[in-house]
Amino acid sequence: MNALSIPLVFAVMLAAGCASRPSVAVTSSLGSHALKGRTVAVGGFAARDVMTYPGQTAEALIVCDAGKALRHRFKHSYAMTAEATWSVAGPPATKVNLGIPLTLGHKPTPDFMRRTRAEGVDYLLWIDLLENSVGKASKQWVSTRSSRSLSNSGSRSRSTNVYPNTLTTVVAYHRSESASRSLGASYTLLDTATGRTVWRADSKLSGENVNYSQSPTGYPAPPRVPLPPEEDVLMKRMTAAAIDALPK
Repeated sequence: MNALSIPLVFAVMLAAGCASRPSVAVTSSLGSHALKGRTVAVGGFAARDVMTYPGQTAEALIVCDAGKALRHRFKHSYAMTAEATWSVAGPPATKVNLGIPLTLGHKPTPDFMRRTRAEGVDYLLWIDLLENSVGKASKQWVSTRSSRSLSNSGSRSRSTNVYPNTLTTVVAYHRSESASRSLGASYTLLDTATGRTVWRADSKLSGENVNYSQSPTGYPAPPRVPLPPEEDVLMKRMTAAAIDALPK
């Protein structure tokens, strides 16, 4: 049997959101050096509703990444992770969904503000996940390319002593299955003395995972549908971009 008559099928998964960058829109009442010498701490994370909440494991990863990004941003100031903040001031109140009692993260109550203020924290960074949508798509297409090969027929060239090249067209049939996720989050900096928001960054990012299949003889079977990118994977990039916009 001719090997070219056997369909060649393969699958490749692309990294989430490789080419895209988070968008960041900032509103602030802080001066360019307002945080110099101040203590800034990660307060916590909350989701808008049950459909938006990514789960407690993802929440923990998002908050942990925020602490790392904050300490990297303020290398010469005092920055605290949420773990360090909670260990000295106690954890903030849990945000619970109305109706069905499901956890949606934590919320910055006046009591938590007072407790962190008493521990020397000037500003709390809070993360709110406002949008979390998932989509799927299927595609199929045909591609062609030219390929040169040595011909075994015909006369050799006396000057080069080789057979002439033959130009052929190679056809390939493709299918893809993709799963995407779009996130939107706000990052607010709260003054623990007043409870007011003094800085806010709104960030958005979309990413997708794609599986491909290919055959030289006709459309192959659709590849396996991938899972969409995890929330914490996209949020890590959004958080880094938002915190990088904080004044030092």
